[in-house]
Amino acid sequence: MGQVLYGECVRSGETTIVRISELASRSCAVETDLPVADMEGDLSLWIGAIGPLAAKATRRDDTNLAVHFVQPLDAQILHHFSRS
Repeated sequence: MGQVLYGECVRSGETTIVRISELASRSCAVETDLPVADMEGDLSLWIGAIGPLAAKATRRDDTNLAVHFVQPLDAQILHHFSRS
């Protein structure tokens, strides 16, 4: 999926607005305007109004994360966003 979706990452009570791309059943890429150094590890991801989705984030660079979902996303969620 080439489109960019909007959502939020929630970690340690802090919420950060993010842009989500490369959405797949087990992972996605996340970009933010803020440094991501404190966002690595366990977090919850909201994709639009869908969530919270339990995930683990790994830093790619200063503003990008690789996010891996604890449970694969339901096919209906992927279908919904592929139509957006």
